[in-house]
Amino acid sequence: MKKISGILRLIREGKSSVIFAEIKKRFKSESICFGLRRDMMKPFKNPDAKIPISVRKIEARDTSHILDEEFQKDDPRQAEYQQAIIDSGLKTGYVAVDEHDTAAYMQYLMGAEQNDLIQSHFNGTFPVLKNDEGLLEAAFMNPKFRGQRIMPAAMARIAEQASDLGLRWTITFVDVTNIPSLKGCHRAGFSPYIVRLDKWFLFKRTVSYKPIESTLLVEYEQNMGISPAETVFA
Repeated sequence: MKKISGILRLIREGKSSVIFAEIKKRFKSESICFGLRRDMMKPFKNPDAKIPISVRKIEARDTSHILDEEFQKDDPRQAEYQQAIIDSGLKTGYVAVDEHDTAAYMQYLMGAEQNDLIQSHFNGTFPVLKNDEGLLEAAFMNPKFRGQRIMPAAMARIAEQASDLGLRWTITFVDVTNIPSLKGCHRAGFSPYIVRLDKWFLFKRTVSYKPIESTLLVEYEQNMGISPAETVFA
């Protein structure tokens, strides 16, 4: 019902192009994501943002700062995705806040105890987590805070919460064409370890995983500006 109401709201707001783009994707499309992970047992110096930030669990009052009305109008598809996760019942959402406690960035860190809800909410997008794994998903930056290098600084600090949960590995998935996000993950201590293939055909989706091909790895290293010796597989 939430998905249907979301679609109706987009139609009322004149955002039919968002719906048509989604239909086109689900009719026939392919995409590739890097699976990246960080070994929480290895020491790592967290990068700093250009402004002071701290990390805490997300609260109801944060939503209006992160998903404000202006953003909902500018990017309704992303706003729907983020709001759906907030409303899903998934636990352990975090925000990075500035010195005034205003939420600038959000991301969820989920462990294996939430596997059933993860698989249900994301429709099998992610692998079933092992007991020592945590999944980082729903990364989102309030557009007003862009340019402050908050993403890698916040992500690194949110990932550290995995240690408090007794998790060794923190994993996340990013489209291979999303270079800014890949760079942010790299700065936050994440390295590629697997590839996820997403295929849509006639509104049916298949998800599969495979090792990273050498050509794709070389392209990643070039985009990150690193040498092969600097690519550390966690």
